[in-house]
Amino acid sequence: MTGDSVQDSPAAASRPRIALLGAAGVLELASHLRSAGADVLDGEPAPDAASDHLAARFGYRRLSARTGDVGGLSALVAILQSAKTGALAKNWIWQGRDGRLRDGFRISVDPDGIADVDELILLRKAHLRALQSVLRDADVLILLLSCDGCLVDSKTGTRYPFDSAWVKHCPKGISLTREFADMARLNDDFVALRVLLADLNPRLQLRLALLPSPAGEQTDFATRLPQLRHQSDLRVLMAHWAATMPGVSYLPLWELCTGALAQAGHFSVGSCQLSAEGGAALARLCLGAEVTEPAATDAAAATVEAAIEDVAKKRARRAERRAKRAEKSGKSASVVCEEELLEAFSR
Repeated sequence: MTGDSVQDSPAAASRPRIALLGAAGVLELASHLRSAGADVLDGEPAPDAASDHLAARFGYRRLSARTGDVGGLSALVAILQSAKTGALAKNWIWQGRDGRLRDGFRISVDPDGIADVDELILLRKAHLRALQSVLRDADVLILLLSCDGCLVDSKTGTRYPFDSAWVKHCPKGISLTREFADMARLNDDFVALRVLLADLNPRLQLRLALLPSPAGEQTDFATRLPQLRHQSDLRVLMAHWAATMPGVSYLPLWELCTGALAQAGHFSVGSCQLSAEGGAALARLCLGAEVTEPAATDAAAATVEAAIEDVAKKRARRAERRAKRAEKSGKSASVVCEEELLEAFSR
């Protein structure tokens, strides 16, 4: 386990040990934090001789473990569950069109793939041990979420991080669909994430931030609409979690980059990159004592809870109607009809 160079001094000893996970790698946030004097843990350090460019290509030095950018809650829950238990998910080994093998949870960290399945298994297990160690050692976890959703394996239900590289290395024999969770599912995933983190490290403080989507990522508005809805739900829920859950705070990265705190030159929307000034400002927010947004009022909290409950009730009613139709027709499988299609598109 390594972090920023730690000196044997009272000041260094008092610095919180920070774990950095999520989609933070795209902002080079670890570099900005270290430049500001933070002790950012690194559970999988790069070889000493590796240049920053080469290290970044293979997922080193960007986060506290070589997870790749994982910005979706569902995928994070799946990864942390494996880190806690050491169990490997079904179908996690992907064979791409080039015949090379990749870890479906972090395909970007081995861009050239792996030839030997046993080697890939050893790498996966070592990675999970390193991730568990980082989370046990950290005082603070900075978790940067994105609006990318996740990829769902239709056969196993396993949820993987969304990565643009999956199109190039689409696995043979595995059917993947992109999913954007509704508000109730997002809340359930966050509760599950909190339970996993508490089991690994009860003292861990959690700081949440939301990454703005790159401009022009999708020009088709109809295609981008689920992502925008997902983004809106996340922003509302993150403020709610920070205001109502102990040990959870909100980092206003969104506002720093695009909203009320935005300043010229801090953030490039097109490339989704922070400038040196923006990185320094974000580092100050991450390391500051007051990073939580103003507490939500009781009325606002009640509104969010009601919205979560409403989505869950609608989901239950749809399932009940499908079950009744299936029973009436004498079929065990779901009946696909015009009403269901309308329901699906109205979510």
